[in-house]
Amino acid sequence: MDTLPVVTLLRSVPHRLFRGHQWVYGSEIHRVHGTPADGDVVEVRDEDGHPLAIGFYNSRSKITVRVLSRVPVAIDAAFFRARLVRAIAHREAVLPGRPARRLVSSEADLLPGLIVDQYGDVLSVQATSAGMDARLPLLTDLLVELLAPTTILERDDLPVRALEGLPQRRGVLRGPPPAAARMRVGAVEFPWNPLDAHKTGVYLDQQENWAAVARFVRPGDRVLDAFCHLGGFGLHALAAGAGRVVALDSAADAIDGAHQAAEWAGCADRLETHLGNAFDWLRAADEAGERFQVVVLDPPSFTRTKVAVAGALRGYKEIHLRALRMLGPGGVLATFSCSHHVSGPAFLEMVVEAAADAGRSLRLEAVLGASPDHPVLPAVPETEYLKGFVLRVVE
Repeated sequence: MDTLPVVTLLRSVPHRLFRGHQWVYGSEIHRVHGTPADGDVVEVRDEDGHPLAIGFYNSRSKITVRVLSRVPVAIDAAFFRARLVRAIAHREAVLPGRPARRLVSSEADLLPGLIVDQYGDVLSVQATSAGMDARLPLLTDLLVELLAPTTILERDDLPVRALEGLPQRRGVLRGPPPAAARMRVGAVEFPWNPLDAHKTGVYLDQQENWAAVARFVRPGDRVLDAFCHLGGFGLHALAAGAGRVVALDSAADAIDGAHQAAEWAGCADRLETHLGNAFDWLRAADEAGERFQVVVLDPPSFTRTKVAVAGALRGYKEIHLRALRMLGPGGVLATFSCSHHVSGPAFLEMVVEAAADAGRSLRLEAVLGASPDHPVLPAVPETEYLKGFVLRVVE
């Protein structure tokens, strides 16, 4: 292995690296020996010179080093090939044969800043670190070798790249531009636009949760799917026998997609959609005395910073208060947060407070997380961003 530039850590800082985390912040660094360019590989050592890790360096990012390995190893094509092989094998083990799934999930697969989603024979790639961005041609070659996709798309049109000093891009890396299509995710076929502005097409992290929540639906139930996007929860509820699903979203293309999926599934006559602000709709529905047997709340992230957590919890409590008032005894609430700064215990405590204000007593029925193609590293809490709870009103 070639001699690498060295990043030396401050002695006085309780480094998260020692607890298994994969990030080194600039504020944790004592000095940098050598002149690494952004995206280069560096070695991390403590102030006594003991080697700790090897990772990507980026002077422009608050996360100055993203760990690739804790043992001496050449960071070359063979290294990335082995990591990709291991990531793909894990998906074959946990979601075998699925046409739509996440193949690579950044830090959770020890490939920091690389996301690869599979939609049939099309791969959608995101590089959110300078190190991965610099190696995108190599990674593309490896994905072609390992998976032989028809097309590889680049979906680097996300604001987080600015934090790494990277421009936004969107386009085709290999193969012909794919057309919009029908894509089976879970048990439902959805309209799939490969250059959809929402993530890389469909919210794959909820794929298993759609079926998990549908198991609580009884024949004839009236179900609310709030913040529905393409209607994953609502359409699976209809497949489970729901009498009617009310789907709510603020994006017109999401509502159109839900309608199209319902038509393909033969249940469009039982789907009622509303385009608008969920806070306003829930308030109006509560005041109008609307009632449901199942309510699903799956909002976007309410906070991306620690300082905004208190405000996010107030927003969460508002929608939960309204939702719980629309559920009677035996009713089911399935609720999710994708804000990784809001912990599972804090989120559940907020739900309990909302239930008390609504005069409802709840029983916990299930604890949910991201689908298994989105693995979690306990030492890296940011990988466990999605948390969900299914609760039943008992009084």
